[in-house]
Amino acid sequence: MKKEAIYRKHPLDSLNGNPLTEAIEVIAHEDELNKKLTFIPTFEKNLTDIPAVYQQVFLERLEKVHVPAPYLYGMYNKFVGLILDGYSKYTPHSAETNKLQMAIALAARKGERLEEEFISRTTAPSVFVHGHSGVGKTKGIRSVLKVIPQVIKHNKFEDKIFRQDQLVWISLDMPSTPSTKGLALNFFNAVDEALDTDFYEQWKDKSHYSVERHLSQMQSIAVAHHLGLAHIDELQFMLKYKNSKNAPSFTTIEALFNKLGIPIVLSSTTSGREMFLSDTKSPDFTITRRLLTNREYQFSLYGVKSKFFNSLFDALFPESFCKSSEMPDKQFKQVFCYLTCGLPAMMTRLAILHHESIAMLKNKYPDKADTYRTGDVERLHKTYNNQFSLIAGALDNLRAGNIQQFDEDVNKLDEKEHVLTNEEVKLAAKAERKKVQKLLPDVVPDPLGIPRVCMDINSKDMLNFIKEGYDE
Repeated sequence: MKKEAIYRKHPLDSLNGNPLTEAIEVIAHEDELNKKLTFIPTFEKNLTDIPAVYQQVFLERLEKVHVPAPYLYGMYNKFVGLILDGYSKYTPHSAETNKLQMAIALAARKGERLEEEFISRTTAPSVFVHGHSGVGKTKGIRSVLKVIPQVIKHNKFEDKIFRQDQLVWISLDMPSTPSTKGLALNFFNAVDEALDTDFYEQWKDKSHYSVERHLSQMQSIAVAHHLGLAHIDELQFMLKYKNSKNAPSFTTIEALFNKLGIPIVLSSTTSGREMFLSDTKSPDFTITRRLLTNREYQFSLYGVKSKFFNSLFDALFPESFCKSSEMPDKQFKQVFCYLTCGLPAMMTRLAILHHESIAMLKNKYPDKADTYRTGDVERLHKTYNNQFSLIAGALDNLRAGNIQQFDEDVNKLDEKEHVLTNEEVKLAAKAERKKVQKLLPDVVPDPLGIPRVCMDINSKDMLNFIKEGYDE
């Protein structure tokens, strides 16, 4: 949604006198940001006191629960700081900016990409975010980005006409197949959603156009709309197609954004990060290190004693869903943490399915309604066993400390576009079962070459982690 520009002076003089920077509103206090990031729905009635169809309405609301992770405030400051710093290095009306826009537009019309020696902007930095599948990386990043206005509509600045839709940020996925043109289409689709344009429709049937022509169009859009920051998710997909000559590479990403002075945020699974940095013989390795050295954020597992886990747990088990005699106790919370491995995505799913199971049983057997309690640990186990069969093996690998196999298992499920229904559980029962492997590298290098422990927890003592946990 476009937002009309409101210009504000910043405490730094270098950020003033520029419509691109003065239009960016800054949230200076963590409490204010957390208030914007938090969503805990209200429920006017007890779940079991309303008809089944309205129970589903309540459960859908629970799906939208969002409790901000502890590092989102720092991430917000980093993102906004990069955007402001990037914009401060040029002004939209300058001769240099106009020259660059014209050169890129001309190259795009010729189906060519502007060579780097003609780009005068300073190479922008990159941020890298990683963590286990389901730990909330993408949701966290995009929730922070959504607090920042995505499109700002300018009309006049300092009594001068300035009609411009400023694209402050964009978020897209790496293509699941080795196709640079696929990356371009993902970019066009993300731009269309933000600006209400039709680039995707224009380009989706133009596979006969060269890769360079696709990339030059991306550059043209980014420069014309003064793109402030680009987020590229699912970076681990590159591991599946790194040997393909048609696949997008780190060189491609750097040329598209960083070389144009546009900072980027890259996100990947933790195992993806380790494999990127361990492949020192890769031609892209130097660029890889350069792209991943500004700032790293690691989304970790959450123990049962952590503030985040308890905040999310309380939001997923509100009192209006349980009578006082049914509220989950300490043992229930420990088992819930163990089954979900402290992954927010798994916590949300198991909580919803558990509430739904309890409600269905009470509806079906009203004479025994009092025997079905939300805090029933045995019933929680049954819900998990019935509904998590397709992903249980992956979670077993996570508990065993085999992070790489866990991420591979989850990726396989994602490729199948799985839905954890009872019918699919029956179909999956015939699938080959693999024994959980133990695969725990002691250390992995960080971007600066400094060894560090692969996991934040001792996998040999996972049960102790579940019971005691670590507070962030």
